[in-house]
Amino acid sequence: MPSHIYPVSTINSYIHDVVTSDELLADVWIEGEITKIYVPRSGHIYFTLCEGNASIDAVMWKSAAARQRFVPGQGESVVIHGQADYYQVQGRLQIQADVFEHLGQGMLSLEFERLRQRLEADGLFDESRKRPIPAFPRRIGVVTSSTGAVWHDIQTVARRRYPLVELVLIPSAVQGDRAPEEIAAAIRQAEELGDLDALIVGRGGGSPEDLAPFNSELVARAVFASSMPVVSAVGHETDVSICDMVADLRAATPSAAAELLLPDAAVLLDHLHHRRRYLTSTLKAILGDHELALKGLDRRIRLQSPAQQIARHRMVLDLLAKRARASTTATIERSRLELISDAAVLDALNPTYILKRGFAMVQDAATGHTVRSADSLPPGGEVVVRFPDGRASGTLSQLHEEHPANEAGTIDYSR
Repeated sequence: MPSHIYPVSTINSYIHDVVTSDELLADVWIEGEITKIYVPRSGHIYFTLCEGNASIDAVMWKSAAARQRFVPGQGESVVIHGQADYYQVQGRLQIQADVFEHLGQGMLSLEFERLRQRLEADGLFDESRKRPIPAFPRRIGVVTSSTGAVWHDIQTVARRRYPLVELVLIPSAVQGDRAPEEIAAAIRQAEELGDLDALIVGRGGGSPEDLAPFNSELVARAVFASSMPVVSAVGHETDVSICDMVADLRAATPSAAAELLLPDAAVLLDHLHHRRRYLTSTLKAILGDHELALKGLDRRIRLQSPAQQIARHRMVLDLLAKRARASTTATIERSRLELISDAAVLDALNPTYILKRGFAMVQDAATGHTVRSADSLPPGGEVVVRFPDGRASGTLSQLHEEHPANEAGTIDYSR
């Protein structure tokens, strides 16, 4: 009998621990041909990778599948990256893949793609976090080799375009095994200076191996952590690095980086001349408007001055006086005419005037009332007879009353 018998679960657990703790199987590149591939609605990709009579099952979860530039088809030869896992329930080994690449692509390219996908998943390439480039930088840091042509080219462009800027070199190796650490350290050193408006990180052209430091995670995360805007200028125009993707702005060459960061002094001067002409003409127009306004205010002040107001009031008073005199004269004349008319009427009604026409006025001597009818006084009453030139008084002895029925026109009777 065997000394010890193990249950299936124990063996599967042991195999799982062995597989997942192996350094080779934890970070492995595998090439082969896709013989079976299945993409369900979940978005995961299940496939089998074969070479000759050997095969291995693999899975790419939805999160990694979404980052791939392509999904291989049946019979296509590919290179995948991933880690081995042992599925204990079914006792099956499978590869959890995170990168698909076409077969024949170099290891540098494969590593580049793997890092690109991981950093993209971490949000290092998000456009929303890109910082704006200053329009008029005062001091610019440059992380590059002190002996290469890059530093000289950037200085040349700066002197030509914008001599006001100050360039600060933070030297670093730009190729070789220690280059990623030096580049990252130089970026941190530029951060510590504290008074830089922007930072150029770059080098000239070279082979993919020469540009490899700028495709390192160490440099990418240093660029990402920088508080100042970073312009990446690595290699030639066709070269695209991880540093380019993380930076706030990518330039095709180091000289182009200086061109992008620095305004053109000649253009600025022309713009200033244009603005000066515009401001001069605008100022003249404004001054002209103010001059017209001041003249208007001066006229209003003169019109509203006490002397002007007194003169206007004097004219008004003179006019009112003339009108008053004319009105008074007319009123007096009307009153005079009315008085003459009333006097004529009074003269016509004056008893004296009537008496002058041959009439006399009889008054009751006792009351002074005018006797208007024959029967107003009894016989023997005292009367006063008024004439135009005097009066007479006497006693009424007999009254005679004229009666219309009398043919002679009078009726004599005694009372």
